[in-house]
Amino acid sequence: MAVKFPFDILRFMHGSPHSSSLGAWFVRAFVRPASGRVAASVVSARGTAAVAVAVGLLCGLHSPGVALALAKHEPESGCYIGAFVERDRPIQGDYGKFADVTRKKHASYITYVAYGRPFPTEWVSRVKAAGAAPHIAFEPNNGLKAVKDDAYLRQWARDAYAAQCPIFLRFASEMNGNWCAYHGDPKLYIRKFRLLHSIMAKEAPNVALVWTVFSTPRGNIPDYYPGDDFVDWVGINIYSVYVHDGDITRAAYKEDPIEFLQHIYMQYADRKPIQISEFAATHYCRASSKATVDFAIEKMNRLYGTVRAQFPRVKNINWFSYNTVAAGLADNNYSITETEPMLLAYREAIKDNYFLTSVPFDPEKFQVVKPALPPLPPEISLESVEPPAIPPRPVTPEQEQRDFEKIIGAHGAVVTSMSNISVRGLADNSSLSRAREVMVLVPRYINVRFIMFEVDGKTVGVTNRAPYTYILRRDRSDDGEHTFQVIVEERDGGKHVVGPIRFTSEDSDE
Repeated sequence: MAVKFPFDILRFMHGSPHSSSLGAWFVRAFVRPASGRVAASVVSARGTAAVAVAVGLLCGLHSPGVALALAKHEPESGCYIGAFVERDRPIQGDYGKFADVTRKKHASYITYVAYGRPFPTEWVSRVKAAGAAPHIAFEPNNGLKAVKDDAYLRQWARDAYAAQCPIFLRFASEMNGNWCAYHGDPKLYIRKFRLLHSIMAKEAPNVALVWTVFSTPRGNIPDYYPGDDFVDWVGINIYSVYVHDGDITRAAYKEDPIEFLQHIYMQYADRKPIQISEFAATHYCRASSKATVDFAIEKMNRLYGTVRAQFPRVKNINWFSYNTVAAGLADNNYSITETEPMLLAYREAIKDNYFLTSVPFDPEKFQVVKPALPPLPPEISLESVEPPAIPPRPVTPEQEQRDFEKIIGAHGAVVTSMSNISVRGLADNSSLSRAREVMVLVPRYINVRFIMFEVDGKTVGVTNRAPYTYILRRDRSDDGEHTFQVIVEERDGGKHVVGPIRFTSEDSDE
């Protein structure tokens, strides 16, 4: 009978200052030199070679005879660096400026696109002009039922192919967290993820599909894995916060980002390259009303330094540079450009040549293969056979901002560090001249049963699905002064009331 190898030994080896010698001992003791396989008496039937690979990966070794096939856009060695800086206040999406202040060009940049919106062609062009690869978080925040093999998704994929550059596409990330609209039905999630992979493989082979989880909860993560044939990279979002959920009694400053990474690395690094899709450490914690710069720098150095030294299959790491406090969304400032100590520490953390500044791309290797068409009668042109392109609907800056807040409001960076329920989209004493979407942000420690919306004390809407939104229409109330109120009921019977928010309804010429 096969004996399952105790993976706690691997974790010990990885955390030990003698990891290299321990790893070499393991390979000598249990790996057959001729085959590179771990003795069957030591491990269970699940991929004996995978255990040897895991040991090599964790201990900076590669066991004899074990070779890892490179995934799409995976470098042979080193780690791409990337960042989200679109809403970093000193940068505002200026990639040249970001490269200047960090003293290093970056290999990729992140944006967030709501499912249903067109492919962000203009943004991708800006990223390409900066010599970087687009990293798109494509989020179906209205649920997975909208994800279909239809004209919209096909056109989106064709536009991605037309970009003619490497693209990291992170679809429906953090599905293991209950704050997502696509959480709760792993079978449906897997079907939709596989559908997206199939379409991208046919229409946009330059796209690498990334399956990204949040660092917690862990227990349900394997339930959502679409399978090796449908995932190009495995990603994880990790945030080092000083306290959890804005609660100063729930200290988090002792948590180690490497421990979160290691959990995913041990499960998937023998099969897939690992992307740290988002990482940040807070240098200001509003909940505790204190600057936490030393804490943030310690966590930054811990992650970037250890990835370089001990995690060779982490091939991409991205900093989420955003001040959620200034934005009124949550309690942490993750910006690396707003304070000099953070910026200086980041420069130092990424300066090694191990951190790569570009993603190589040969368009000849990523060509769409179209089936041969039968001969056409002379009176029919080829153009009439090709499906017509769907003209994209332009997205206004206001819509982009609403989309971003809707995505980020149901995102681990925000929901795991909020202390209170908040309402976005309608300020006190504001005026309403046309329909407006109102969104309720709820901390993750509140187990929502439903959310009720009231105008002038009368219920006008109810929802129990995140993101929690309501369209407040002017025709639902007469001109004049009114009140809007939100009632959040928990599953244990607890109740929270936000409001009343006063607003004035008035006519508009539009």
